[in-house]
Amino acid sequence: MKRTIIAAVLLGACSCSAFAQSSVTLYGIIDAGIDYVNNSGGHSVVQAVSGVNQGSRWGLRGAEDIGGGTKVIFQLENGFNVFNGKLGQGGLEFGRQAWVGITNTNYGTVTAGRMYDPLVDVIQQTTLNGSAGSFFSHPSDFDNTDNGFRINNAVKYVTPRWGGFAAEGMYAFGGVAGHFGENSAVSAGATYLYGPLYVGAAYFFAKNPATQFPDGNFQASSPTAPNTSATGIMGFVGAPANMQTIAVGGTFTFLGSSQVGANFTNTRFEDANGIGGNLARFNNYEVWAKYFVTPAFMLGGGYTFTDGSVNNGGAKPRYSQVNAIVDYFLSKRTDVYVMGVYQHASGGALAAIYQGAAGNQSTTNVQVVGRVGIRHKF
Repeated sequence: MKRTIIAAVLLGACSCSAFAQSSVTLYGIIDAGIDYVNNSGGHSVVQAVSGVNQGSRWGLRGAEDIGGGTKVIFQLENGFNVFNGKLGQGGLEFGRQAWVGITNTNYGTVTAGRMYDPLVDVIQQTTLNGSAGSFFSHPSDFDNTDNGFRINNAVKYVTPRWGGFAAEGMYAFGGVAGHFGENSAVSAGATYLYGPLYVGAAYFFAKNPATQFPDGNFQASSPTAPNTSATGIMGFVGAPANMQTIAVGGTFTFLGSSQVGANFTNTRFEDANGIGGNLARFNNYEVWAKYFVTPAFMLGGGYTFTDGSVNNGGAKPRYSQVNAIVDYFLSKRTDVYVMGVYQHASGGALAAIYQGAAGNQSTTNVQVVGRVGIRHKF
């Protein structure tokens, strides 16, 4: 059970009456496991890896009721490696999230800071990686449906839900003097919820993603041998001028918490690998399901097909990925699980399962990853 702590105590036993309606929640997830990869840079590997089912984290979430249905809210969330204690997200103290905002029951929510974009908010829950683990992400998470990168300097607005519909929009400032739009990002999404049915659509656009998102996978790669580099999204996309993703997805919930889901994403990178006019395009098609045999025992699986094309050199990389998980809940807060992924690449590409052995590619067109892990929530 999450521990709710009165903000006056947490922040130093402040006796000011203005904090009487304030509260802060301390929460977290610790995810640890042992991974096996059949081919990581030409060798098999067994290693201890933190945060695959869900990223290990701790955070503070707070709200102050200021009356009239309005609250001031904030969230600070730190990612860490449970095996060595290091900070995640490039060593940032609150690298997962850091924002403050105002919410009103009638008018919606405005937040500002480092946060997830609307595409993540809307589409991630329609993916198996959003429901069961990062290994199941689309190749290299280039569409960011596994929130491989967060958005800095962002302002986001989310509407209330009206008759099942809701929408949100975000703009991130680039902060480049004399160039208002440089290094900026914009995103929007809409959802519809009707009983067990959820559907959503979203759009994301960013300029200079390699500069904006150092925790993404957009750094420069070799244009002479694009399918042999793990940087820049398997070497096909390094240092693009712009990126754009359009996504749609949906889920249907049945028999309590069992679900089926499907999604489609289209991501385009302009001037990929720093080559003017080089357009790299990737489509993802995913279907999945998870079924609770009992309230404590879940089986899940899915399939993703990725179809790509790169103008320069005419590469047409393709990836077929099969995902599976068995999850047993020891309690409401603790579960143990086994997951596995098989990926087959074609079109001259090498297999590379997301987060597999620190992201190292296979030296062939096949890669297999397995994991045994435990997750605890507090």
